[in-house]
Amino acid sequence: MSNTKTELLHEASKIFLKKGFHGLTLQNVADSLKIRKASLFHHVVSKKQLGIELLKFYQDSFSIWTVKHKNENSKKQILAYADELTRWICEKKRVCPVGAMTLDWDNVDQEIKEELKNLHYLQRDWLTERFKDIKKTEKLRIPIAAAVEGTMGLLQGSIQMARMLDKPEIVRQNLNYYLKGIL
Repeated sequence: MSNTKTELLHEASKIFLKKGFHGLTLQNVADSLKIRKASLFHHVVSKKQLGIELLKFYQDSFSIWTVKHKNENSKKQILAYADELTRWICEKKRVCPVGAMTLDWDNVDQEIKEELKNLHYLQRDWLTERFKDIKKTEKLRIPIAAAVEGTMGLLQGSIQMARMLDKPEIVRQNLNYYLKGIL
């Protein structure tokens, strides 16, 4: 990916994660980059394509993050993931891409929905592997699928609460309590 395209995606991401998909326009991306809107068409031809590219960008970013943490034990990886989401969302005053896009679920193109599901499945599958690994050495009191869904739901809710109350520590605290309860 070219540096210009990467810069475009970073800037579009900032706007999307503050304003949601319907608040994202090619014009406000161009304005933010201090370029003409027509210059964006060298990289993306529509808002729909930009949305798809952003979701693929998040998928790639998540995959890169998981590789960086692959040598940690699974429980530490889950906690590190929660810390990264907290830092990225709460401290940078953004919203979760999945949370932001699901608000617009009924109004977005099917291709965008599919890429959003791909991001969700990527994270879900990663968590599933972490819990399978944990189950090898610890007793898991609930089925793996329930542990994964519970973790994902807890993270979404805790991050929203942490952001609203300006208490990012809530996320790790809630996750630790949850993990103690299921392990």
